[in-house]
Amino acid sequence: MTGKSKGRGTKITFLPSKEIFSSIKFSDSILIKRMRELAFLNKGIKIIFIDENSKKEKINEFKYEGGVLEFVEFLDVKREKLQNKNGNDLFKKPIYIEGKKESIEIECSLKWNASYSEDVYPYTNNIHQKDGGTHLLGFRSALTRVINKYANEHNLLKKNKLTISGDDIKEGLTCVLSAKIPDPKFSSQTKDKLVSSEVRMIVENIINEKLSIWFDQNPSVAKIILAKIIQAALARDVARKARENVRRKGALELSGLPGKLADCQIGKQEGTELFIVEGDSAGGSAKQGRNRANQAVLPLRGKILNTYVEELKFKTNGNGKKNGSDHRTKALSKMISSNEIVTLINALGLDPKSEEIDLKDLRYGKIIIMTDADVDGSHIRALLLTFFNNKPFNKLIDHGHVYLAQPPLFKINKGSKGIYIKDEKELEHYITNNNIELQKLKKGSREFIKAFDVEKSKMNIQRFKGLGEMNPDELWSTTLDPETRNLLKVQYSKDSKKDQSLIHTLMGNDVALRRDFIISNAINVQNLDI
Repeated sequence: MTGKSKGRGTKITFLPSKEIFSSIKFSDSILIKRMRELAFLNKGIKIIFIDENSKKEKINEFKYEGGVLEFVEFLDVKREKLQNKNGNDLFKKPIYIEGKKESIEIECSLKWNASYSEDVYPYTNNIHQKDGGTHLLGFRSALTRVINKYANEHNLLKKNKLTISGDDIKEGLTCVLSAKIPDPKFSSQTKDKLVSSEVRMIVENIINEKLSIWFDQNPSVAKIILAKIIQAALARDVARKARENVRRKGALELSGLPGKLADCQIGKQEGTELFIVEGDSAGGSAKQGRNRANQAVLPLRGKILNTYVEELKFKTNGNGKKNGSDHRTKALSKMISSNEIVTLINALGLDPKSEEIDLKDLRYGKIIIMTDADVDGSHIRALLLTFFNNKPFNKLIDHGHVYLAQPPLFKINKGSKGIYIKDEKELEHYITNNNIELQKLKKGSREFIKAFDVEKSKMNIQRFKGLGEMNPDELWSTTLDPETRNLLKVQYSKDSKKDQSLIHTLMGNDVALRRDFIISNAINVQNLDI
């Protein structure tokens, strides 16, 4: 139909299904928050929200000509203001940056307040990324570079001999970063993290250029901002020195057991086991499911430091003698720089100050690395094995004290019973062996894959995201019980040089060597978890 009209646009009406949603009642506060957010991110647009459910019809209008600049002011309104010499708000209005390159549009507004917390909100095409991404990385990199450059050019760091880090800049920072990108790529369907690689450099270049100009044009404001950042850097440096002093004095004196260690009742090495688990969740299940008499549990927080120490290449000193003491000191310093490593050393009861550790001091007969059966768990396991490969702790491997637990990744529910499956390969083997029709088909063929997927869909398969999802009884029967579990003893091969060469390639500092290894072996990768 054609003709004159008083209005234009698109009207969309929908009603959520009661069969799908547990509740079809809308939260007006959540909707209002989102409408306001969209109005901020798209300056000049008017959004009208009408709540017809309330007794008295409520109408909310949102329109912001300043866009993300007004968004920052809104976020910062209740926070203590950073003041100038006259005691007034340092920022008459927040810093505003916009730019476009290669069809990618960037809008950014930021300011600092007198608090110590950071509020940074990155968006892509009006969607918030709570886990950040490449646009946020580009912003942080540019911000750190601009501030360090300005500080050095104006000799603001010379007196204190400091280097400003990204953590120092974060204190009191409020920022909204909005990127408009054609065909963006995210890490998952929830779009919580942007992974478009080209965005980082574009954001970094735009922010670097525009922010440098702003700092040069506003020297009085810039110096107060720098004064706050330098104060944060000084506080960080003082805290670091205090931590180092504490570590030097007490970290290696082994003056007590770590607080999170759930020790066993038997106080001797023979017959006792220490389970190293990732996080408090897995630690909770393990502590409840273990045999308290001879099994101890030590939860570690997150991924530990890569403590790989390069093979010692002796250098001759002034007397022509070979000296490896500096190397030994650096290696030790690297290890004890991590709180989690210090915690582990204390739990084991060993003294890393010695060139050779005395295994009589070892508190447990078996040290069992028990991480989740996923990619993150494999990474943590590799980092722990790297630590045990370093001298003097490699003696634990040489004498057969280090083991790997084999927790299941899947559970196939059959009535009241459950069948536990180690990994994807074992799952495929189980399904195939229990289906005669599948056995007749060629593995890897289109027909096999189709029939396999159909058979798999019929099963009630549970995938464990982590050990914390398993109840204590399940964890005991599958992973902790000596009668039913399957432990792998960590051993070196007969070719020790080959072993160390591979560890050097995978965990060392030579990025090019590791890249070549990945490229050469990529064709052999199966069940890649990305």
